[in-house]
Amino acid sequence: MLAIENLTKKFGTNIAVDAATITVPEPTMIGIIGRSGAGKSTLLRMLNRLSDATDGTITFEGEEITGLKGSARRHWQSRCAMIFQQFNLVPRMDVVSNVLHGTLNRRSTLATMFNLYPQSDIHMAIEILDRLGIAEQAPKRAEALSGGQQQRIALARALVLEPKILLLDEPFSSLDALLRVRLREELRRIQRRLGITTIFVTHDQEEALSLADRIAVMNIGKIEQIDEPSTIYAYPKTLFAADFIGAMNLIQATVINGEADVLGINLSVEDEMPEGEKVQIGIRPEDFAIVPAGAATSATALWTAQVDQIMDMGHYRKVLVQVSTA
Repeated sequence: MLAIENLTKKFGTNIAVDAATITVPEPTMIGIIGRSGAGKSTLLRMLNRLSDATDGTITFEGEEITGLKGSARRHWQSRCAMIFQQFNLVPRMDVVSNVLHGTLNRRSTLATMFNLYPQSDIHMAIEILDRLGIAEQAPKRAEALSGGQQQRIALARALVLEPKILLLDEPFSSLDALLRVRLREELRRIQRRLGITTIFVTHDQEEALSLADRIAVMNIGKIEQIDEPSTIYAYPKTLFAADFIGAMNLIQATVINGEADVLGINLSVEDEMPEGEKVQIGIRPEDFAIVPAGAATSATALWTAQVDQIMDMGHYRKVLVQVSTA
């Protein structure tokens, strides 16, 4: 359905996106995650044709859209709706007018001049606003609403176009925690119901893990891994992916006789590695069990540790320990 092949964007000598390849065979939810400056937003802008690629191709339903110009580019942008971090609303317009603002090309010149909208479009706008929980705000001006409400108007404005692809650049970054979770759930329901391929950019790993069918981990312009969330979490292919998705304890070790010497304990190494090779062993927090020293047995205990700090995080506790190798 959507194929991104070796997509590259250079700004002078700086490579913002380096040969990105993503294949989306059917409508799905893709999360692109990485630190600031990784190239996530640049990749979205190339998809929406707001920015030209230096190299590579983008193909949608068999049609290459990488080099579209003029009216063909504008038509693609209406099929590939994008929501920015800045909401780009018209302050003095009411909510419904803002939602329908992107449908200008559907209306006659006279209707455009007098802001006349077909009843079918108005009903659709109200229905989408209702699903997003702000239908009661429809008569108000956008400038009178909160940031969270304005974000939902921006989402409604994209959905009313009935796009084939929906692109979201940090869509929930300005919202409070409870509203962010609620809107994530609503976006997921809408995506499944309408069957829209949705690609969203985030630096929030919880957001990516909870929303995406597949996650692309970007680092300095490169996609280091693209997989289902559970696969990336359990089987990260790179050190960056391991450390960026979920919490990870990284311990330096040395390979000796096909095993890794981890703080005095030998663990088997699946891949063949040279003798004396320095490696990083990654262990998820939930794979540890902490028990009182007197309750441990030689068969189960790996290390003796001193608890340095306990932080209550609400639904879990974070425990910092100092391991003794003596």
